[in-house]
Amino acid sequence: MNKLRQKWYTIPIRSKVILLAGVILAALWTLVALVMIQLHSFSGQSAIIMEEYMDITGFMDAFSAENVYLEVHIRQIPPPDAKENYLAAIQETDLLLRELHPDRRTDRQGEYALKRAINNAMEHYRASQSILLSIEETDEMIAPYLSLRSQAAYIDGYSRDLLHSRMVQGGDQWREITAANARSGQYFALILAVDTALMALVLLIFTHSILKPLTNLGRAADEIGRGCYDAPPLAVHGNDEIGRTARSFNLMQTEIRKTIHALERQAEMEKSLLEKEVEAAQMQRRLQERRFAQLQSQINPHFLFNTLNTIAALAREESAPLSEELILRLSSFFRYSLESDEKLVPLGREIQLLRDYMELQETRYGDRITMEIQSDPELNSIVVPKFILQPLVENSILHGLRARGGGGQIRVRTYRGRRGVTVIVSDNGCGFDPRRMRPESGRHRSIGLDNIRERMELSGGHLDIFSRPGLGTAVRITVGEEGKA
Repeated sequence: MNKLRQKWYTIPIRSKVILLAGVILAALWTLVALVMIQLHSFSGQSAIIMEEYMDITGFMDAFSAENVYLEVHIRQIPPPDAKENYLAAIQETDLLLRELHPDRRTDRQGEYALKRAINNAMEHYRASQSILLSIEETDEMIAPYLSLRSQAAYIDGYSRDLLHSRMVQGGDQWREITAANARSGQYFALILAVDTALMALVLLIFTHSILKPLTNLGRAADEIGRGCYDAPPLAVHGNDEIGRTARSFNLMQTEIRKTIHALERQAEMEKSLLEKEVEAAQMQRRLQERRFAQLQSQINPHFLFNTLNTIAALAREESAPLSEELILRLSSFFRYSLESDEKLVPLGREIQLLRDYMELQETRYGDRITMEIQSDPELNSIVVPKFILQPLVENSILHGLRARGGGGQIRVRTYRGRRGVTVIVSDNGCGFDPRRMRPESGRHRSIGLDNIRERMELSGGHLDIFSRPGLGTAVRITVGEEGKA
């Protein structure tokens, strides 16, 4: 033990500090790594449970909406766009049905059978549906319609059974995950106790071998600073930096203590002056920054709007109605984005902003990209986060439709669903694999969509993405109806 202690006192202080800090960091990072691994596992398992649940509920909602459009379609005097809406609802249901494709490798036995039953029933349903769609006379639709209603009841029953099975098994999985986390918590507590004891030991060694000699050296220096020059010599242990310093201190304490004291006072004065100079320089910089910000804030946003209106007036005088209209649209767009500090705005204002935005985009793309808006006027007063729809349309243009030679279509549809007001923005672009946006994929995620999703969650809403490569993309936003403008 004595040899080990002597060996320790010969190690340089830098090496001691690095070694002790390495031991502490290794213990801490081991604990952090174990916690992160457990959290990642918990998050991944929870995401799988929620994903499977959302696939089922999404299909059930889409199929329910499809049946609603069927009722509208078979009325004696249906709306002009009833059949088109019904076909669109069918397409959306088929898109979500693909998420319920049975797979023996991953599906549990009961869920696999229910998924097969749903898919088989949907095949018969679509066959009967095609017969109904080919009939022009309303009276002849009754028998196919009743058959569809009967088949829909079976499909709805299978879906509810599948949802119940998923909820039961999800609950079992959740209890298993919770139990595993509880056991992990006990392990973490044990590891934390061991790490705490290890760090206490490291601190004890650090205090005894480094801090205590430094404290004694500092106390001796304080005695000299108070004018006590007859203090006993310092005890010298080992040959590290502290030992050599103590030995030199003992040799020179009589001859040069006054000089050291004077130098220390001079150093303190220089340090104080330097700190004051740095503080003065920082103060001057802050004053300049505030002056610049003050001058910058004096620029009135109305200057931009007035300039755009002046250009629009010149375009009117030069008989350029299209340029005038585009400038006025751009002025309105800027005014909405710059002057309004509201976080929540009426849905009707967001719809109008889309119309202004598409007026500008149609000038660039012409007939290559078109947008159809089906908005219920009764929902215009529902408040939504500001700038929640325009980024979705912009993403559709930039990432889904711009590369098409033509025929790009964007559909915006608002309706009141079971969970609140729903807005769906869909396109027939190139689409993408939504799995790339999961955190565990390690791939690029859409900052714009993440921003919208976060703002929707903060306002009590939801955002869901449905997309397939080559089939287009559909983004569904659901908001509550508590807030109205």
